[in-house]
Amino acid sequence: MELSATGTTRRDRQRAATVVEIKAAARKLLVEGGASALGLRAVARELGLSAPALYRYFASHEDLISAVIADLYDELTATLVALRDGDPDADLGEKLFLVAGGLRDWARAHPAEFGLLFGAPVPNPLAEGHDLTPSHQAAMRFGAVFKDLVAQVWHQQPFPAPADEQLGPELVEQLRQKSEYFDGMPAGAVYLALNYWTRLYGLICMEVFGQLHWALEDAGAYFQAQIFEIGEALGLDCPLPE
Repeated sequence: MELSATGTTRRDRQRAATVVEIKAAARKLLVEGGASALGLRAVARELGLSAPALYRYFASHEDLISAVIADLYDELTATLVALRDGDPDADLGEKLFLVAGGLRDWARAHPAEFGLLFGAPVPNPLAEGHDLTPSHQAAMRFGAVFKDLVAQVWHQQPFPAPADEQLGPELVEQLRQKSEYFDGMPAGAVYLALNYWTRLYGLICMEVFGQLHWALEDAGAYFQAQIFEIGEALGLDCPLPE
């Protein structure tokens, strides 16, 4: 058995290359026909293979979709991290602005991929019998980009947050369970972090899926104003809208 310098066999390398080709073909079909086009038979036809041959690489259709989603999340995360860390002198406000804008730019450039990532629920890792899938792990890495920024803001200079009695005991208990994930932020601060994330996410979704044309020909200026408003609420010095 011939091993490479990395300790892999030729068969291992061929298998890895085929997996890459399968996922690339799946993404091509996604872009051309949407999520409904991602059938195993369609992917096999794209590669000139039989559908049963794909089962040597992916045990099920769900496994293939999970692998594609994981790759897309990691691609998006790498894009956002590069923006966040590109300027070592950037303050937290500038980083938030860059990361939020980077998410919007990626979503507009890849609407089909964005729809696959954010058009389906993320599996609950706490659900009974649920194992963390590659797609869920990748989704958590993506979420951490925004979560970590907000947590840094809170620990650097806590922003005003609602008191527990304003939120109610049921919601507060749920938020407290996530405090560790948010680096020890209290319930009210976690509540605001979720508010700002859903606001950002909702705005991008409405633009990408064509729900803002009736009001705005170009949603870019509106997006910048929204990010500036969120930054101000967090006590950050974000760039003024252009």
